[in-house]
Amino acid sequence: MIRRPLSCLSALLVLTLTPLAPGARREATEAAPAPTPTASPTPSRSQPAKKTPKPKKVRKPKASKTPRTKPTRSTPRVSRSTTATARPAYVSPRSYAKSVLSAAQFSCADAVFTRESGWSPYATNPISGAYGIAQALPAGKYASAGSDWRTNGVTQVRWGLSYMNARYGSPCGAWAFWQSHHWY
Repeated sequence: MIRRPLSCLSALLVLTLTPLAPGARREATEAAPAPTPTASPTPSRSQPAKKTPKPKKVRKPKASKTPRTKPTRSTPRVSRSTTATARPAYVSPRSYAKSVLSAAQFSCADAVFTRESGWSPYATNPISGAYGIAQALPAGKYASAGSDWRTNGVTQVRWGLSYMNARYGSPCGAWAFWQSHHWY
């Protein structure tokens, strides 16, 4: 039998697979030939194997688009803080109603609101709980006209006029109903 040099791994494999007598095992491990050096060392458990780098993805250049030109303004832009507000500030809820209604419609709305609340934004009916200038019941209905409905009489009048137009057709229709029923 010709003996060839074995690597450490193959020597161990041979030793573990071949049955030996109990006393011969020690002799076989001691008599195993030393491994011969090879061209490339085998990786050991203490040194991790080197990973091959992944190829980098090549990004394709995006198709060039024609640049958009922004329209130019003929007048300079003015900040909103210097311009007039959308809703002018009114001195009173009554002046707001006068500015959005005709004289005839205002006289009808004035008559209804005067009898209901005396134009007070804090008026509360002790029996029903109706609140504000238009005496909305429940009071939360005013919220559809603005978030400041609890304290702002203009917001309450805006909601009241909208209610009169939706239910009676106009403030004069609401006044005609009020005269016959003493509520609207």
